[in-house]
Amino acid sequence: MVQYKRKPVKTEPLPPFIDDNTEVWEIEQTGEVFVDYEKFLNKRDFYLQRVFTCESTGHSGYTFFEAMESEVRPGRSLEEVLKSVTITTPQQEASQEIDSIFPEGLRSRVLAFVQFETTPRMDDLVNQVYDHFREHYNVGDRVALDTEGGRRYGVIKNMTDTSRLHSMFNGQLNEDFRSYTYIMQMDDGEELTRYKASELMRDRRVYSKIILKQFLRGAVSREPWHGAPWMVKDHLAKRYNIPTKLPDAKTREAVIAAKKAANAERAAIAQRLDDASPPMNYPNSGYSQTNGLRPHDQGHINMGPLAANHPHVNGQLVGHPVTGQPPLMYPGPPPIRYSGSLPMHYSGPPPTQFNGPQHPQNPNVPPHLAAQVRPNLPAHLTQHVPAQGHGLPIGLPFQNNFMQYQALANQPLNVPPHHSAPATKPFEPIKYPIDDLRIRQPRVTVTRPPLKFLSDDVPDGVDAPGDDKKTGILMKNIGPLLTIWETINVHDTIYSLDSFTIDDFVEAMGYASEDPECELLVEVHCAVLKQYVNDSGKLQIQLPSMIDEEESEDEGESSKEATPEPEPPKRTTRSSLRKSEVAEIVGKPRTPTPEPPKQIHKAAEFVADFDWVEVCKERNFGEGGWQAILVGLLHQLSYNPSHKEDCDEILSKLVPPEGEPSVEKIATNYLGLDINLRIAALDMALRLTVTTEQFRDQLQNAAHDMTSLRKEKIEYQRKRKELYVYHKLLVINHDSPVLRADEMFKLDIERKIALPLNTPASPTDGKATPDVSMADVTDVKEDEEDSDSTAEAKNNARKVRKAVKVTKRKRDSEVAKKEKAKKAKAEAAKTKQQRDWEKLLDDIEKKKEELRECEANIAELDDDLREASVHRSKILGKDRFLNKYYWFEHNGMPFGGVPQSSTAEYGYANGRVWVQGPDELEIQPNLEEPALSQDMAEFGWTVPMRKEREEGPTHLKTSADWGYYDDPEDIEKLMAWLDERGTREKTLRKELLLFRDRIAEYMQKMKAHLEASGEGEEEEEEEEEEEEAPTTRSTRNKASAAAEKTAEEEQPRCLLWTNSMMREREGYNHSEEYEPPKRTKKGTAKVTKGKGRK
Repeated sequence: MVQYKRKPVKTEPLPPFIDDNTEVWEIEQTGEVFVDYEKFLNKRDFYLQRVFTCESTGHSGYTFFEAMESEVRPGRSLEEVLKSVTITTPQQEASQEIDSIFPEGLRSRVLAFVQFETTPRMDDLVNQVYDHFREHYNVGDRVALDTEGGRRYGVIKNMTDTSRLHSMFNGQLNEDFRSYTYIMQMDDGEELTRYKASELMRDRRVYSKIILKQFLRGAVSREPWHGAPWMVKDHLAKRYNIPTKLPDAKTREAVIAAKKAANAERAAIAQRLDDASPPMNYPNSGYSQTNGLRPHDQGHINMGPLAANHPHVNGQLVGHPVTGQPPLMYPGPPPIRYSGSLPMHYSGPPPTQFNGPQHPQNPNVPPHLAAQVRPNLPAHLTQHVPAQGHGLPIGLPFQNNFMQYQALANQPLNVPPHHSAPATKPFEPIKYPIDDLRIRQPRVTVTRPPLKFLSDDVPDGVDAPGDDKKTGILMKNIGPLLTIWETINVHDTIYSLDSFTIDDFVEAMGYASEDPECELLVEVHCAVLKQYVNDSGKLQIQLPSMIDEEESEDEGESSKEATPEPEPPKRTTRSSLRKSEVAEIVGKPRTPTPEPPKQIHKAAEFVADFDWVEVCKERNFGEGGWQAILVGLLHQLSYNPSHKEDCDEILSKLVPPEGEPSVEKIATNYLGLDINLRIAALDMALRLTVTTEQFRDQLQNAAHDMTSLRKEKIEYQRKRKELYVYHKLLVINHDSPVLRADEMFKLDIERKIALPLNTPASPTDGKATPDVSMADVTDVKEDEEDSDSTAEAKNNARKVRKAVKVTKRKRDSEVAKKEKAKKAKAEAAKTKQQRDWEKLLDDIEKKKEELRECEANIAELDDDLREASVHRSKILGKDRFLNKYYWFEHNGMPFGGVPQSSTAEYGYANGRVWVQGPDELEIQPNLEEPALSQDMAEFGWTVPMRKEREEGPTHLKTSADWGYYDDPEDIEKLMAWLDERGTREKTLRKELLLFRDRIAEYMQKMKAHLEASGEGEEEEEEEEEEEEAPTTRSTRNKASAAAEKTAEEEQPRCLLWTNSMMREREGYNHSEEYEPPKRTKKGTAKVTKGKGRK
């Protein structure tokens, strides 16, 4: 069974009241049927998340459908599985193989052992079973032996129980420790005997923890509550005759009751220990000395024969501990360690020494409470234990000096009475995140930043917009307006439209001028209406039938006419006739003559002479054509009861009952149509286009594209994983850190080794000069001193100096030649090393470049995946009060709109984060009783009180209310307001943090565009005033030129938009597609608006 958060996934039941004509959506793998498309999509999206676990294999991270494929019913043979299941995953093959190799002889014993076990974790249960059956064998089990010749395998043929031989001296047979003699038949035919189970081992090829875990996963299950026992599945329990009746002590009610009783007992004992005042002196606070000695120093305890045979010696437990007793804690001073003497004193003579411990089983319990916690003693000692009450609090019998304590037993002890305290609920720490409205201490220091509103009717407490900022749109139409804008911009390829900003769209929907015509308004309507009829004139959308309605009305009238009048009674007389006439006159009140219904519009008369389907087929949208087609469509939609009221309101304005309707009048009436009615008409027309075959094909193609993009992304991620290091950063260049891969790591080690050899030597300050002998210089100086005596001496001196210079030049030239030869030799040696060094650096740079390319490709694929997700709008998240936050650029479109659109230089598409009010079905239970009383009792506040205090001055009451943020600072304040302790706000804050920079970037671009356009108009007006003020020599030509220039500059921004996408592809836009038929008679050719035919 597929599990979600360790619980089985429950499927939706079949919806009631469906028939053959009901439109439904089905999930084939689960058989679930939905009548609501949104619920179908939500359920399918839930199934496609990788959060499911296969119960059979234990593997997680599956989608629901992958987990269903991974499930294999245990208990069947491999042949049956192969016949009924198509193996598609390695997990299935492993599960079937394990199911076939697990020993048949062990199955029943293992299943009987784990039946009703309450071990919480599967791993612990596997360890428990593995350890138990590792030394518990049975006849027929295949085992292995380690001998001198190696490991040998065989089968146990006979087993002899020798446990009684070991227990004959103590007379007790312990079932937990039994000994057997095993006789085994080895594979080679030899029989061997072993006396210890530890000498045997099972074949690890068929018995290991992995195999055992896989077998148990498919064989047992348990209910999703804490402490639930493991249960063998029904078909296996029947096959191996395993009892399935759950013991009374392991039912859910019994387990809960036992936990409550244990908690109550633990709390009561703790309370008694808290309230008790023991009449004793604690060791750390001094001792009451008797005869100058502490009681412990006055003598030693002689346990005698009791210490040798009893499990309790010197206050310590010897042997198995006593179970079933709750842990005792004593607050305050440190607990007393009893060492064989009583650390307590009575008023009167000092206590006499005795033999035996005081309270061996509970050494930390004070003596005055020892009687309340009775020890579990052997049967032959129980008769000596004194009854509870006043007396000496000793829990063990005393064989020596027992009569000396009778005097002490008669003395009353000053023990305070014990009062049973009510059971206190144990403290449970809160594990965040939790539900946002269940946080006990919400943050009240920060409030949500105030919202801005596009509508004229703002919520209570918000200032209404000024006349210059009014759009005429009501709050109830903000949602449909955003739906239209997002649908057309996301699916621009279906409607063949350029992307456009929300500001241009709002301005175009309110545009009310025929000259010049607003191309954005016209193209949007024409593109939507073209989806209803294809080129061959076939309707692509199922519309309400007008014929059935008329026939039903005719049948109703005929049935009224065919109703016969009641026949007069037989055998009537004159008196009876008079009486019956009088009774009819008196009994029947006069009914007023019904007035004929007031005509609301003349759409029916107009459609009778105007075939809007044929006109739409011809694409004749010009000169009021699309407005007339819209009237025909709305008239047919009015036969749907859910649309009748809205359609009648719009048609009463376009084809009013006064006057005869025509195409020209409808186009004129549309110019004066309220913007809210325009939005409603376009919204109704657009909603039906999403059901066309073309629309569904695009959604399917988008799903296939996303699949291929994900596969491509996985390949790049796998390649990046080879280059990417997860735990260590390696710096190759000092200025740029490079992420290490195994190969890059080797290259870097080689680089470090070769770095000292390729580091240039440090420069020297001067040239090295060779050593010069100073002997010749000394001789020269002596000759110079004697040069004055004779001229011969002078000549000799010159010769000597000349010889010194010659010798110096020779020595310098020789040193220079040696240095040059040495350098040449070093350069020749370094040539190969330098080449290797440069090659190493090139390899490292290539790896760096590969890593950069991988990162760039993954980022590009992420962006492509985001744009290909066109199936529905994705919310950023919800806040604590269930308000929904949308950033429409989040998915389905480029962040700044289509780059090739006519208004791409604006740099933004919407530039706002929109906030939708809470859904009434979600928030309403928190605003009514008993939730209000419960919240007030538990938290001290209610949800309405929190909304008033934490949301700030602006509130959204219903899902029809919309506000927005268009300032990056407000986004920062919003993130500071969100509390990550709540589940909803943690998700919302995570998404805002992920796209914070993008949101801020396009908000700034939106504000820069709007401010630039507003400042441009103001500057142009100021320049005109300055030119007109100083001069009076203006002529009529200058005045007319200035007027024309002003008229062009005052045009709305929405007129700058053009449908460049369709013009580049087809050569014309939607409204210019129609070309009138050519006249057969000769005449002057008439120029039309058409730029081409389809």
